[in-house]
Amino acid sequence: MRVSTGMIFDSGVNSIQQRTTSLLRTQQQISSGRRMLTPSDDPVAAARALEVTQSKEINAQYVTAQGNAKSSLGIMDGQLSSTSDLLVRIRELTVQAGNAALSPADRKSIAAELRARFDEIVALANSTDGAGQYLFSGYQGNNKPFAGNVDDGVGYIGDDGQRTLRVSGSRALPVSQSGNDVFMRIKNGNGVFVTGLPGERSTNATQLRVEGYNITNATPPDTGTLELRFWTDTGDVLGGGANAVYYDLVDGAGNSLYTGTPSTTGAGGSYTNPYTSGTPISLSSVVPLFDFGAEVVLTGTPQTGDTFTLVASAGSLSATATSLAASGARATIDAGTVSDPVKWTSEGNSGNLEVRFWVDVAGAVGGAGTEGATYYDLVDGDSGKSLFTGNASATGGGGSYTHAYTSGAAINFNSLAAAYNPPSNDFGASVKVTGIPASGDSFTVRSGSDPLGNGYFVTAPKMTSVDNMGSGIIGTGEVLDQTKWNSPNNSRQLEVRFWKDPTDISTNAPTYYDLVDTVTERSLFTDTTSTSGGLGNTYTHTFKSGDPVVFSGLAAPYDDFGITATIQGTPASGDVFSIRDSTTESVFGTLSNLIQGLEATVGATGSTGNASLHNILGFALTNLARVADNILRVRADIGTRLSEADDLGAVSDNLNLQFESTLSGLQDLDYAKSITDLARMQTELQAAQQSFIKISGLSLFNYL
Repeated sequence: MRVSTGMIFDSGVNSIQQRTTSLLRTQQQISSGRRMLTPSDDPVAAARALEVTQSKEINAQYVTAQGNAKSSLGIMDGQLSSTSDLLVRIRELTVQAGNAALSPADRKSIAAELRARFDEIVALANSTDGAGQYLFSGYQGNNKPFAGNVDDGVGYIGDDGQRTLRVSGSRALPVSQSGNDVFMRIKNGNGVFVTGLPGERSTNATQLRVEGYNITNATPPDTGTLELRFWTDTGDVLGGGANAVYYDLVDGAGNSLYTGTPSTTGAGGSYTNPYTSGTPISLSSVVPLFDFGAEVVLTGTPQTGDTFTLVASAGSLSATATSLAASGARATIDAGTVSDPVKWTSEGNSGNLEVRFWVDVAGAVGGAGTEGATYYDLVDGDSGKSLFTGNASATGGGGSYTHAYTSGAAINFNSLAAAYNPPSNDFGASVKVTGIPASGDSFTVRSGSDPLGNGYFVTAPKMTSVDNMGSGIIGTGEVLDQTKWNSPNNSRQLEVRFWKDPTDISTNAPTYYDLVDTVTERSLFTDTTSTSGGLGNTYTHTFKSGDPVVFSGLAAPYDDFGITATIQGTPASGDVFSIRDSTTESVFGTLSNLIQGLEATVGATGSTGNASLHNILGFALTNLARVADNILRVRADIGTRLSEADDLGAVSDNLNLQFESTLSGLQDLDYAKSITDLARMQTELQAAQQSFIKISGLSLFNYL
């Protein structure tokens, strides 16, 4: 084979270039520390390295998210820790407020500090995570969750969600909290039921019922019919106290059986016998001719003008209500209707209206023959002015009660004074009241879209607060068996009511109590209508301060409700304590009730004032303990999440080491082998270069 000079040169050059390329590649590998300089060096390893690198980068993102989550959770825990510290101070102030040695000025100062603490808790509840996101607003991180004050209450504007951060491939860690869960929805009382003072009650007349009779003369004389009439001494003319109720027995001629003269109210009149619900009214020994030989027992609250017709027959007596809704509610109101929404929302309508009633016993409005007629007035609850006259609402002749009432007829909010809705004098609405209202009965008509209403306003009996007069203080209560408390026979709207026998004037006269289902007004001891004194008396259990009031051994079907409540002090006759299912109450509501209650009792004196104060403080301390427990629960949950973030951080660190180890195995260079290869390649290159020089210098002429 002939080898040309060109072939020799080409072969030498190619050999040198190949060795140079290999040398340079090895030098690059050594300088970079990488075995693969391009994917083509090892396609399988390169693909695997790409996957591992992506996983490592995702893991790095999780590590960043874990750090952010720990930061947010740490801030949240710190703010709740500050809240717990504030609650400790608030509880100290609450306990201090109960010190009997404090002056009204001292308690006023405590209330002022509590107001400042209230604002601090609102500020803590509106904390952010440092990036402008609110911690306690649920999903709505950009919305300030809480707004309000002590007097108007605090509202929550967030939701029930929790914002999350993805901190691992399978875990999204919550980094916010619902303000409802932390500050708003806190079980009050002992978590099962809550004890309390009597709440608001209707100011309207209550039902008056005949409970029974005691017959002592089986053959009474033929006396015809009598009337049992009632009168309320609103002005305390007889000295028995404002609004004391008296009764008279009247014959067919209109004469009082007690005086033999025409029946009249007021000073010097014939209504001189005080009425007590449940106490028998004797029909004997009044006037011998009219001796029925009997007693009648009524319960409830009579109003001026209430009348019962009494008829005797051999061995029996009947009493029929003739001037009130017999055995039914006195008066009820419907939901009302709006015929013109534009008029209802007019500027002249305050949205806080009342329908008030008055019984014209003397016929001052309609004159002779209208005695006992009922009239109504429409009143602006904000100003107290009559919508009919524009002046202050007033009864009597010349007053604003000029519209005759008819049960079931529409009461229209029109023909009003120009001052309220110029120029139409019409609110475009009406309500219907049925039954027999008593003087002073009132129904509220208030604007609102509550589902209980008609979409424009809500009607209801006017309510007023009721205060205990004794020194009784009720505790939190104890749950012995929650299953029994949840019995279907338990309405969970119960009251402990107290009564003293007015006929027992001894120094140590006992106080009795009854346990009452307020839904049915039935005694749990007897399953009959709760009645104090007289026939059917249900106040049969003697009260002793400090002894548990046990809700067991009750009449069927109640039997046993599995709870007890302890009351200290001396309740007065008529005092009431409520026992209801636990509901949720916000920390702001608890503090607001405490502050306002403390401010309201600053001037209270005597055992009644002290009892009211201690009940308020006791309820507040109980609920504050529940708030503190709830904060601890949330903090424990946050601590769990912080611990989880730490654990996930450790896992991420281990994963990162594994990824680096895998990448090292796929990409890193074997320095010992590469350096040896580099030395060999340098020698080979030098040899190739020297050989090329010598071979390229050879010629046939060298051998001639």
